Amino acid sequence: MNDEMIFQQMHFIRNRTVAALDATTEEMADIMPEGFNNSIRWNLGHIFVAQERLIHGFVQEEPQLPPHYVEWFNANTSPETWDKDAPTLSELREHLVQQPKRLEDKFKGRLSEKGPQPFKLGEDTVFTTLAEVVSFANWHEGLHQGTITSLKRAQGAEKLFEVSSGK
Repeated sequence: MNDEMIFQQMHFIRNRTVAALDATTEEMADIMPEGFNNSIRWNLGHIFVAQERLIHGFVQEEPQLPPHYVEWFNANTSPETWDKDAPTLSELREHLVQQPKRLEDKFKGRLSEKGPQPFKLGEDTVFTTLAEVVSFANWHEGLHQGTITSLKRAQGAEKLFEVSSGK
């Protein structure tokens, strides 16, 4: 798979995430229905943080993250432990919209690059190139889109989201 296709997928997936965000109110964003340990806001922030940390971390470069985003949105965090006001949906939207283009500009032409150490998932999955890590980050975002959809359904939201075209 070439760079263009991987980044095309990144943009497509992100457009779906932003469409889900656009169909979310501030009130809906923080509800944690029974059976869920995080909210829509957390999932949106986690998508941003995880993609930034996965991709930059693999090549040992510094991610571009606003203050407190790791403590709010990293794996194994929860809104239940937040001691500061989390970002608004508008703030999250701005970061989510800008990220794919910024990552593409920075990493296009570098996807065959190997990290200093492989990225291991469990015992059987090992990623050795940046392309593999970006593809995994894309899959990871889709996983959290599914959680966002489930959170909306659990809240009784009928209109989940519509996809806009373009980058």
